[in-house]
Amino acid sequence: MTATRGLRIAVAGATGAVGSEVLAALDASSIPVGQLVAVAGEESLGTDIEFQGELSPVHAELPALHGLDAVICCTPRGPASEIARAALRAEVPCLDLSGVFADRAEVPMAWAGEPQDPAAPLVSAPPPTALVWGPLLRALAELAPIERVDGTVLEAASASGRRGIEALSAESMALFNQQEAPEDGVLGHPLAFDCHPRSGSPSEGGRLRERELRGALARWLEPAPALAARWVAVPAFVGEASSLGVRFAAPVDAARAAECLAKAAGVELWEREGEGPNLRASAGSDTVIAARPEADPDDAARLRLWAVGDVLRLAAANVVAVLAARPPRA
Repeated sequence: MTATRGLRIAVAGATGAVGSEVLAALDASSIPVGQLVAVAGEESLGTDIEFQGELSPVHAELPALHGLDAVICCTPRGPASEIARAALRAEVPCLDLSGVFADRAEVPMAWAGEPQDPAAPLVSAPPPTALVWGPLLRALAELAPIERVDGTVLEAASASGRRGIEALSAESMALFNQQEAPEDGVLGHPLAFDCHPRSGSPSEGGRLRERELRGALARWLEPAPALAARWVAVPAFVGEASSLGVRFAAPVDAARAAECLAKAAGVELWEREGEGPNLRASAGSDTVIAARPEADPDDAARLRLWAVGDVLRLAAANVVAVLAARPPRA
């Protein structure tokens, strides 16, 4: 797609789960896009994507970037570093959603609504779990400083991108039809009708995902809390559900905590009776849905909390808001 006015944007990983959500969010936004360059893997060569009522061809290789206003990197971690280097060489700002720069203190993190450095050539989006936890913890920090957060994250197949979603669908259909499930190369184990821990081991850089999450939240919370997090892959298609234990520096009131969450930007407090919020309720939503916090009967300074979020949608909404807030290039 090419026009004479509006931003000139390249989206790498345009046909993946994250890239598709970013394009949908861009399409629905008020950001004027004059040129879209869609880039994806060789398996997408020859296909077109629809954007703003027009068809745009998908490039299998990153074209020349000079003259663009921004590159949005939605690829897996592997190719993201080279894409970022290409953008830097072309002097084009790069917004990275791959997570490869999330634990690099020298790379600014792009939180919607937070002050941005307009001169930053490279910014990293928050890790997916930080998009769910961040708004909640920031709201709860109004009660008292947060000392520690313990959480278990149940993550859907979308954590592995479109290939994860497709693998779960294929395996589920095969098992329902009493057929042999296809071999899976996404996670190295079956997805359907099972749960698998995905946190990594201490030998893998001290649990990289936990370190990235801790670093992201430290940019939002002062003082930075201690943190322990574990991830479990579950047979759902989209989203994350988190069970959190939040300990404060002083006793806190659960009702007051609910009030803080109810008024927090980007948070919806679940008010229905009975069952708490679930992944289906959060699908397609730009907000994090939180159940009412519960007091810990053994610790007056600790709250228990359940929350869900569509991390693909949250990531897309965040990067589009960040892009909209950046001043136009000269």
